[in-house]
Amino acid sequence: MMKRALGRMIAVALACAMAGAATAQEYPSRPIKLIVGLAPGGLADQMARLIAPGMSQVLGQPVVIENRVGATGALAARQVADAAPDGHTLMMVLDGTLVLGAAFNPTTNFDPVNDFTPITKVIETPLSLAVNPSLPANDLAGLLKLTTAPGARPYFYGSAGIGSSGHLAGEYLKQLSGIRMEHVPYSGAADAMRDTMAGQISLMVASVGTSLSLVQSNKLKALAVTGKTRIKQIPDVPAASESGLASLKDFDVQAWAAVVGPPKLPPAIVEKVRDAILKALADPSLEAKFAAFSVTPATSTPQDLQKQVAHELGQWKQVIAKANLRGN
Repeated sequence: MMKRALGRMIAVALACAMAGAATAQEYPSRPIKLIVGLAPGGLADQMARLIAPGMSQVLGQPVVIENRVGATGALAARQVADAAPDGHTLMMVLDGTLVLGAAFNPTTNFDPVNDFTPITKVIETPLSLAVNPSLPANDLAGLLKLTTAPGARPYFYGSAGIGSSGHLAGEYLKQLSGIRMEHVPYSGAADAMRDTMAGQISLMVASVGTSLSLVQSNKLKALAVTGKTRIKQIPDVPAASESGLASLKDFDVQAWAAVVGPPKLPPAIVEKVRDAILKALADPSLEAKFAAFSVTPATSTPQDLQKQVAHELGQWKQVIAKANLRGN
């Protein structure tokens, strides 16, 4: 009897394996939806539209961009988390939606670690700390000295809003370095940039692309970028890790975009999708387009992306708790 039971178990396992292989072999059998949870024209939308044609060519089916806007991407994330795990519903997601939103708001309607199958990162970009040119500091060490001087006036930094990457990167920088500055939330990075230029606030923290043209034209002054290394668009601007402040020697904050799928997506389908994305990213014609957004192609294994999401979720939860911030 035990032998018969064991035989049945082996037969079931083989049948499941064969079914999974058949599913992967037939995939994709219809157009693929690449969901974007943010408005058309934004970074996630633009990255999806850049890689979709190349993915379609490799996979042999149209990759259709579908914008599902609402709750800063959470509605789209829930849609993907609830989709069938057949590879025909995927999502281009930013770290701000997948990680920062969940870290800031514990009541969010998805689990960034367990509700998705990671496939690969697509791009990454550091943030920049840009100031009004009249500010008498030229690097982070100078900003620390300026803001902590006896009797120093309050210094305010702007971001795209509460819980944005600029907001949390600014709080993290404060906590590690001792730089004293207070957050002013805006409804978008462009508004923070406008007030920094006008001298209404002292500085802003946002993606490099937000202020790049103004830094290059000397209308704003960049004190640092938040990645581990400098970037070619503004090679004279040091990385935060180069500040000379020991507490920032390992500082590395990057905004990124990635493609994920529903949970329990079969590994063979994951590999097919990832292969299509990597081939799409290798198209030489995309290099200038990525540069225009101040982003760099950056791929990962599914396992490394999963680890990064879990690590950053924990990191930002600690930053948020230490800053005594409150989500919705």
